[in-house]
Amino acid sequence: MAQQVIPKAAFGYIASGAEDTFTLRENIRAFNHKLIVPHTLCDVENPSTEIEFAGEKLSSPIIMAPVAAHKLANEQGEVATARGVHEFGSLYTTSSYSTVDLPEISEALQGTPHWFQFYFSKDDGINRHIMDRVKAEGYKAIVLTADATVGAIVRLTSAMVLSSQLACRLLKNICQKALENQWTLSTNQLNNVCLHVM
Repeated sequence: MAQQVIPKAAFGYIASGAEDTFTLRENIRAFNHKLIVPHTLCDVENPSTEIEFAGEKLSSPIIMAPVAAHKLANEQGEVATARGVHEFGSLYTTSSYSTVDLPEISEALQGTPHWFQFYFSKDDGINRHIMDRVKAEGYKAIVLTADATVGAIVRLTSAMVLSSQLACRLLKNICQKALENQWTLSTNQLNNVCLHVM
């Protein structure tokens, strides 16, 4: 169904993986290996999926992991996802590569517990600025990504070549966030922003 409503290039990017897609295949294999094991001789009169996790009461043990660039799939981007997580009653994790600013996401969450996924920069000024903004928005925890010291190479297929309209929209979002937050981007950081325009 998603393939019918998401632009072809965006779907190709979302559904694929980096390099030779080894990690993608391993993730699918690991996910399919997890089994829901039935418990017998238990009280099932009033079943509940509710749990308490990290001091928060959640509707189920399913939380929203950090995912970049939601606007590839939906015009409202992370705002739409945040509303869904709020309605579900779970926990939301904002990606550092969000296409929506933090206050908009916080407003959509309406008090739902939320965490922030963070890439540590060599520039302490950038780190402090981001942490100050995250703290001001009431984020409860930092999810540190420590295994992404270099950018990944995504091998493009014809289905993944971004249209000029989509590429310009994403580039505009990145530049706008950079200006708003007074980012100082090095040449290496700019090289990690690889948009292929048809």
